[in-house]
Amino acid sequence: MAPGTSRSDFESSNLEDVKLYLPSNIVQEIPYLQSILDRYLESEFPTVESQTIVHSIPKEFSRTGQEQACKAEKLVFDRLMGLHTLQLPNLWIMFFHNASYGGYSKKNLELWKLIIREHDFVVFVKFMDKHYVILMEVKSTNDRATIIDNVEVIADSKSIKNNKRSAEHQLRDHCEILKNSMKIDNISEKIQCYIMWPFLGQNTTDPKQQKVKRWVQDGNLHVFQDTIAEQDIFNIWFQNEIISGHSCNTNTFMLLLKRFVILSCGVFMDEIDKNLLALLTQEQMKVLQNIHGQRPLVVHGIAGTGKTLLILKKLQWLYENGQLNDKYKALYICYWPGLRCEVLNKINSMGLSSYVDTQRLYIASDDFLKNNTVNYKHVFVDESEATILSFNVEYIRKTFYRIYQTYHNGNCNKMDKCELVTMKMFLKYSLVELVKMHPDTLLWGELWFMVDTNQALVPLPRHSPEILKTPHIVLNRLIRSTNQICNFFGKIMYQPIPIKYLKFPKYSKEPPIFWVEQKSAVSETVAEVIIDLCSSKGVKPNDICVIPFLRNNENCIDKINEQIAEKFVENTFQPEGTNNVERYLTDKNPNEFLVAWSLLVKGLEFKVVIMVLDEEQFEDGFLDDVSNRNTIYVISSRCTCMLIVISKCELRNIIKLEEFFTDYIFDITFKDI
Repeated sequence: MAPGTSRSDFESSNLEDVKLYLPSNIVQEIPYLQSILDRYLESEFPTVESQTIVHSIPKEFSRTGQEQACKAEKLVFDRLMGLHTLQLPNLWIMFFHNASYGGYSKKNLELWKLIIREHDFVVFVKFMDKHYVILMEVKSTNDRATIIDNVEVIADSKSIKNNKRSAEHQLRDHCEILKNSMKIDNISEKIQCYIMWPFLGQNTTDPKQQKVKRWVQDGNLHVFQDTIAEQDIFNIWFQNEIISGHSCNTNTFMLLLKRFVILSCGVFMDEIDKNLLALLTQEQMKVLQNIHGQRPLVVHGIAGTGKTLLILKKLQWLYENGQLNDKYKALYICYWPGLRCEVLNKINSMGLSSYVDTQRLYIASDDFLKNNTVNYKHVFVDESEATILSFNVEYIRKTFYRIYQTYHNGNCNKMDKCELVTMKMFLKYSLVELVKMHPDTLLWGELWFMVDTNQALVPLPRHSPEILKTPHIVLNRLIRSTNQICNFFGKIMYQPIPIKYLKFPKYSKEPPIFWVEQKSAVSETVAEVIIDLCSSKGVKPNDICVIPFLRNNENCIDKINEQIAEKFVENTFQPEGTNNVERYLTDKNPNEFLVAWSLLVKGLEFKVVIMVLDEEQFEDGFLDDVSNRNTIYVISSRCTCMLIVISKCELRNIIKLEEFFTDYIFDITFKDI
């Protein structure tokens, strides 16, 4: 932290609006997690006061845009990080890279049309009791006068002038938005502005072919390749220009710093998410290790307990220990296409696609694995409870038989010649008995059945497989939820749900569940929440999933997109909804968010979930219906960082959950157009 400012003061004054859901029961359940969070906080907001402190948000450079533009921004990023070599006592620097925000365009102000802009760099500096705020725009232009290895000549004199004019307009617009939205007078006297040219030299030739300096009339506005190329020269420029230039008062400094911390909410989500996805609870470790060698292993767990994550972790463990390869392959089975697509993407990113196949369960035919010719050493069945959706006993019987058959043939050398692989033996004995009836010398692979108890607690048909009803391990701790969410679940998950499934851990410092009052057109409310998240909270559209309680015309994707489009300047970057789950997971555009029914995103996770409870038919007995409670639970449990509920006031009172809600704060003012 800056000298004279404690980390706790900084948090309370600047992070109070950044509410993120962190893992629960940190000390008791995951003791090593506390140190990870402490290291994250220390890296973002160090407390060292005896030397130069430089830290960035995000912590690592993120590539966006064209290759040469990325190279230019990366060079400026590295130079800013390199300022720690100054070793000036009590010099504190924090800079933000690619912070985007929404504001009203000056030329469209009378129409109240929004436009999303992006800062290349915003730098905050504190030194010798003075505060500095700096805006930097980066241009990747390079001409023949400056020859740099691996940098293309991409500009002539005309395009250089156009880029110069563009950067000047960008800085002007940024300052205008800050002046109007933050109510800062004389902003040009409080904020320093620079245009960075990492690949353009300060010298050019005039019409007489004489060397002259560029744009002398602009004073120190431009910082050229001559300054940026070497860290030592850049350090000298920083001392001569930045900390010798005009400063601002503490109030303006903290006001602007808070704005950009909140605009980086999406970045914090990314940073925390990257650290936490690898963490497992002690319960999950028992499943992963399977020390008793259960074959098959049946695991029960409510949504959000990490069942799918465990399968991925086990696949990784098998590969690292030589038990997953060309000879020993694995089969992953699930029901919902979105989950299969997500797992397939993760398997590809893990480099395991050559050894792991995926397959969907069938509930309306007996063709499951009918034409399969591959035998698998390991079989993982996710969403096993989906088989109860089929009320045809023959379909269910054949599904489980073929799972056993392909698993057996991947482990038993006799394969189909073994008498224990026949349908007759399968109907006579349980899977556990069939495995035990084989020779003890046989080393079986993994056979897992994961059951979502929230779904399976719906009254089961009599012909449901007995194996699913008796778990070896029950997962009941939500690793990425906090006390608010757990209490919220507990409120809606009362009897007939058995109390043993309500064993939620507690974490005292939880964020709220945000609530937004629904307007007459729910699509307009959804659109405004999404716009505010992307325009004033720094949340990326890709991190948002809108999940309506029920599907109806008001939640139609077209209506939401129309409402968003009405509020933006035409042909500019703006959020856009899609309901194609599989394409979204595989090849989404940067501006896309997902709108999907709850079961279509079952097993998936999103940093921000917007739950839409928009049905007028809801009455006092709404929560008495177990299916209603299950639906709310599934929607809520998809959230990892921020949960927002949209409903009418009447419904908020009917479901009697108002004690969990905090009113969502809009930073964008919407006007009727």
